[in-house]
Amino acid sequence: MHILFITRKYPPSTGGMENAAFELYTALSAVNDVTLVKWGGANKLLPIVYPWLFVQALASAIRRRPDIIYLQDGIMAPLGWLLKLLVRRPTVMTIHGKEATYANPLYQMIVPRFVVKQTLLVTVSNETKRIVQKAFPGTNPLVIFNGVTDGFYAPERRDAQYEAVAAALNMPATELKHYKILHTNGRLVRRKGVLWFVDEVLPKLVAERPVLYVVSGTGKDQELIETAIADRGMQKQVRLLGRVSGDVLRNLYNVADLFVMPNIPVANDMEGFGLVALEAASCGTPVIASKLEGIPDAIIDGYNGFLLEPLNVAEYVRVILRELNQPTLNPQTVRDFTLKHYAWTEMARQYDAAMQHLLVRR
Repeated sequence: MHILFITRKYPPSTGGMENAAFELYTALSAVNDVTLVKWGGANKLLPIVYPWLFVQALASAIRRRPDIIYLQDGIMAPLGWLLKLLVRRPTVMTIHGKEATYANPLYQMIVPRFVVKQTLLVTVSNETKRIVQKAFPGTNPLVIFNGVTDGFYAPERRDAQYEAVAAALNMPATELKHYKILHTNGRLVRRKGVLWFVDEVLPKLVAERPVLYVVSGTGKDQELIETAIADRGMQKQVRLLGRVSGDVLRNLYNVADLFVMPNIPVANDMEGFGLVALEAASCGTPVIASKLEGIPDAIIDGYNGFLLEPLNVAEYVRVILRELNQPTLNPQTVRDFTLKHYAWTEMARQYDAAMQHLLVRR
């Protein structure tokens, strides 16, 4: 097939959707002729970028006549519909979650009416499919999970990884080794639960044993989290690194004893899947995550991590302390399970099969 692949989130910009776009494009390109139209810059420029993406995509479609037009998220639904109309090719669009819950009145006035006009919708989790069917009656999305490649695992000596992480934290590696390391990576927004975890769970953990909670990522909740850290007197137990380089993130995934994803329910803001959890688990790091929204499709309880009730402080404390004191999951088992069940090559195969089916029907 010849696929026109359009995305507004792509490296060098960083984030889960950016990584997903890159990996899916790479995997599809291995077996298809794929033309990429992308934007890898700031989201705040989207009002300018959106028409630019359309012009680029239309020019490419007219010049190369693709078999399939693929759009990497629902915000591009109007663009996809217009291309479908002008070029007369089927469109495939992935919905990640927030596209179905975003409550902005202007968005709700425009985007949903074009989402339902795509030839095929794909959702990244079963929960996202349920939300999409509720938000867009009459649709029947295909579920294809996000995947992971084996690009985060660091097989080098653990000492070297500790040195690199300690340098990022501006502390001696010998001091870092005294702690059990918990790691969270992602945007600092309310639904990610970092503020709740720092305020409610972490004080009870550090009362039992030396724990260092390292958070990579930025977001609008950062000041609130910093205030909670100061109020709890936990400046030594919590480190907010902000946005980190790929090398630092890779080392954090590998040296952490546990990866924590303490999401909490927030109206009109959902976790579509949980790609960062897979990235950590691919390194053999067990994941402690909330049993919420799309996360249970990424973390299988007892195999690559544990799923806990959201906002259940006692359960979070109990399971984390158990896994720090006497781990029940073997790192190699966690790593093997994740790479076997969530390889991007398999997810791309499912996309490829769905697209081929559309062409046969057409």
